[in-house]
Amino acid sequence: MPIESTESSFKLQDRTALLTGPCNSFNQAIAVKLTQLGANVALVDRNIERSQRFASQLTDAREINERYGRATAVQADLSKPHHVQDAISRAAEAFGGIDIYIDGLMTTDVKKFKDPSALDDIERMIDVNLRAPLLMTHGILRFLEGRKRGRIIYLMHDIVRLGLANNSLMAMSRTGLTAFSRTLAREVMESNITVNCVAIGVTEDFLIGQNPLDATKTSIQEAQQKLAATYPHAVLMDTEKIAATVAFLASPLGAGITGQTIAVSQGLSSLS
Repeated sequence: MPIESTESSFKLQDRTALLTGPCNSFNQAIAVKLTQLGANVALVDRNIERSQRFASQLTDAREINERYGRATAVQADLSKPHHVQDAISRAAEAFGGIDIYIDGLMTTDVKKFKDPSALDDIERMIDVNLRAPLLMTHGILRFLEGRKRGRIIYLMHDIVRLGLANNSLMAMSRTGLTAFSRTLAREVMESNITVNCVAIGVTEDFLIGQNPLDATKTSIQEAQQKLAATYPHAVLMDTEKIAATVAFLASPLGAGITGQTIAVSQGLSSLS
């Protein structure tokens, strides 16, 4: 394939992506990459002020480069079914449909499973990490099947997938999407819809979640060193690399990949 054709296939003009989750480092990097490739992005988050500010920054970038996509923010608590349907409808209305769904909404509960209170938060963990993406997927599929094309991408933490102490509820609730994506991929492949998971590497946001800085006064470097005691290859991940992989899967070039869990974690899965 000529280089020009390859570059054209990596563009996302006339595509709308719905991205769920907070405006953390990797979700921001993904949104930036998608808009740079021409996609319009609807940011779905509980914190509307934060997501609106970021959406405005993305839209401002379009003023500099008209080939960039636009962005909007949609407030929703995806643990509530009626919020899910409202978020999907508002995102579709903003840009005329939905072509790509990326779920970057993950929450952790750092606690030993043998702790007496370990199961106190089980409903919230299941609601955010598993139930919300299932509800979103069910609602979005009608848009994707109507267009006979689409991309569904779920994010998860690779190190939790491998088995990280004090993250049993996170592992239980989020990694269920791995088997689900394989099954759903078979059901929707005739509609040219792909379904994949991206297991991301260690980010600063993850380290902060594991070691709340305001409570422990632990620095990012100290938290990384602590993690490296168990996983020597657990280095901080460049979020641009995460965003590039997600963009590839979302683009026409990713059409041949479905039902897979792809690790973007600097070799953490294979080296640890």
